[in-house]
Order: sequence, then C-alpha cells, then structure tokens
Amino acid sequence: MTERSFDPSDEEVHADLMEQLLLGIHVAMPGRIQSYDSVHQVADIVLQVRHRYPDPDGSGQYFDEDYPVLPAVPIFWPRMGKWFWAASVEAGDAVQVLFNSSALGIWRRSTATDALSGLDRAIRGVSTVGDVGRHSLTHAVALLGMETYSQALAHAPPFVPPTDPDACLTLGSDLDDGTRLSIYGDGSMKITRGSTVVIQIDAAGTIQIGGTGLTALLDGLVTARGVDPFTGATYGALGNASAVVMAKK
Repeated sequence: MTERSFDPSDEEVHADLMEQLLLGIHVAMPGRIQSYDSVHQVADIVLQVRHRYPDPDGSGQYFDEDYPVLPAVPIFWPRMGKWFWAASVEAGDAVQVLFNSSALGIWRRSTATDALSGLDRAIRGVSTVGDVGRHSLTHAVALLGMETYSQALAHAPPFVPPTDPDACLTLGSDLDDGTRLSIYGDGSMKITRGSTVVIQIDAAGTIQIGGTGLTALLDGLVTARGVDPFTGATYGALGNASAVVMAKK
C-alpha cells in the first residue's frame, strides 16, 4: 500500500481506494475439500492461499490471515442436458474455486421451460440476485479435476499427432495397477488393468477378452464347436454330459 502523507493528493487518495477495492475482489483460488455431501453435491472447502492485506496505518507492512472455510460450495460436474461425467470425491481432493460476480442462490433454485431447445425439461431461469455483493467469497462454486500434487499424470496419452495410432482418449485410474479405458482415433478401444489388456475391440469390431478371442468363446458356449479342455471332446459331442466332465476333473 502507498504510504499516506498528512495531506494526500487526489492521486494518492485514488490509488488507495483502488487498492482497497482490489483487496475485496475474489476471482479464483485453489482449494481442498474438507467434507463432501454426495446427496446435494456440495462441499466444505478450505482455500489453499492466505489473504494478504496491508497495515492500515500505511507502514508498508503486510499481514497474512487464513480465509474462513467455505461451506456448502456447489461442485460443478461436466454435464450437458442428460449427459454427465462424475467420479468419486474424497476429502483432500483439490478443486479450483471460482467466485461469481453475483450471488447464485436464487438462480440455482429457479426453473423455467426450456423454450430454446424445444426439449421437455426444466432449466434455470433468468433471475434477480438477493445478495448484491460483488465477487464475494459467498459466491463460490468449485471445479473438480484441478489436482496436480506437483506431478504430471503417469498414464496420460502420449503427445503425438492426431493421426498417430497411439493418439487416444483415456479415462480411469492413474495408479499403476488401475483400470483404464482408452478410445483410439481408428475406432478401436482397450480396457486395461495396469499393463494387462483385459478387453480389446479393434477397428473392425473383433473382440478380444484377455488373451482369448470372443469368437472362440462363442464357439464353445453358443455354437458348441469349441473343445472342452477337460475331456478333449467338442462341447457339441458332450451335450449335457456333466458327469463325463466331472469324472475328468
């Protein structure tokens, strides 16, 4: 803060007022979830930076204080119409907290007919605001997916041109032994657990389950052309001879 003189000029007064104004404007901050209400999808959030403010006496010294815990902050999941993306939430998860210019309470409780899309659904209507404060801490919403822990994702797709066969969209766990779904540009898909491919669908639609082709599995279970590993006979020859299979076991 600019040090005050005994007889400040208009410029000094203006600069001081602008600094005081900016100290009260909140735009975005990192936060961590302290607790989560999965029914209402709101969280109590601890902001991860402190509020720094100057000595009101104009000494040039700054002080730091913790922000209060933000209660019942709405968690915004990616969603469009009836489609959504969501994941399990744990205490300690990082979020990006956004502070809207105006309060959202009345708008979140409002509904109106969706005349724009022509769909038979309720949407939020245009509303007035009850709290006339601007950029307040009480206007917060939280976006998930902002966690870094100062580490890059271990299992993110490689940086390759979009035409590269390894270019894909990957969803799932970032643990080394976690389960992931990858969708490739040629239309193929893989479900992996760790480095093991559990299910694979190639671009032509051929399905592999583990190391066994689905066609071979269907031959055994549906068309009865497969060979029973215990008897050495085809499933068709066995028919319902469960006693034969049990005897071989």
